Amino acid sequence: MKIGVIGAGAWGTAFSLHLARRGHHVLLWVYEPELYDILQETRENTLYLPGFTLPERITFTRSLEALTAFSGDIVVGTPSFALRKTIQKASAWLSGRRILLLTKGFEENTLLRMSEVVGEVAGDTAGIGVLSGPSFAGEVARAAFTSVVVSSTDKDLSRHYQKMIHDDTFRVYTAEDVIGVEVGGAMKNVMAIGAGIIEGLQLGTNTQAAFTTRGLAEIKRLGKAMGAKETTFLGLSGIGDLVLTSYGGLSRNRAFGIELSKGRKPDAIIASQHQVVEGYYTINAAYTLSGRLGVEMPIAEELYKIVFQGKDLLKSINDIKKRGLKEEEV
Repeated sequence: MKIGVIGAGAWGTAFSLHLARRGHHVLLWVYEPELYDILQETRENTLYLPGFTLPERITFTRSLEALTAFSGDIVVGTPSFALRKTIQKASAWLSGRRILLLTKGFEENTLLRMSEVVGEVAGDTAGIGVLSGPSFAGEVARAAFTSVVVSSTDKDLSRHYQKMIHDDTFRVYTAEDVIGVEVGGAMKNVMAIGAGIIEGLQLGTNTQAAFTTRGLAEIKRLGKAMGAKETTFLGLSGIGDLVLTSYGGLSRNRAFGIELSKGRKPDAIIASQHQVVEGYYTINAAYTLSGRLGVEMPIAEELYKIVFQGKDLLKSINDIKKRGLKEEEV
């Protein structure tokens, strides 16, 4: 079948490669003119996913109109901050299309989940699903075994995506809890920054384990307040993605935290990165959401103060340690 993919970053490119290996014909929309020329000439994404030659089943375009005419199935892998603008550009041609979101995060100004952003722009005529789970782009590109979850309010649409994507190297489960899947996918990027700080400061594996456990508890509390099912966070889009992003060597969010532990300024780190650190853009939204919903999230609050208010790392850690005694809530 034919599938259109919007976004030629590492994840969009790796997912296109998987779809092509699956036997699909892929039209990949490329935002940057420089990258489009590189892909046309070399068939290798040297900017975001070097080392992989893309097969002839993948072709390239800079036209969103051409992409939406190519297929009724559209996969979107843009950064969270670019999602609304990109979907707005394509909105005239999205009626009746099925849209699968790879993008994770909250929209900073509106605090909307990614599927809500697309729904707001595209309207009710498009079917929307989300994909999440522990899946580094580089490992998907080399066909390392990966397992993810797809979720939609439409069960038939979830099963459609499952059949479209699944193979022996890429196992796909379905889930009904769209909110939980999206909250887990967004918040794991925030917590991974904290995990990177702990690793960079060499605070030990006891601390790492405690941090991950309490971080997951915060994610669950936020998700529950937003309408998610608590059990979702024990699955691939919850603890699975949290562990990968917090401790995997390919994690940009973890690497950002490690750089913070060296005393570097957040803005300087972001400016030096060629690829997107999604957790940086999600922290502010998470902090605002927790206040608006009355959810206690001390870790997320301290990460916000570190990144956006310049609070000293060790002061934040000590403030967490000195919190009042309480019964464990999981």
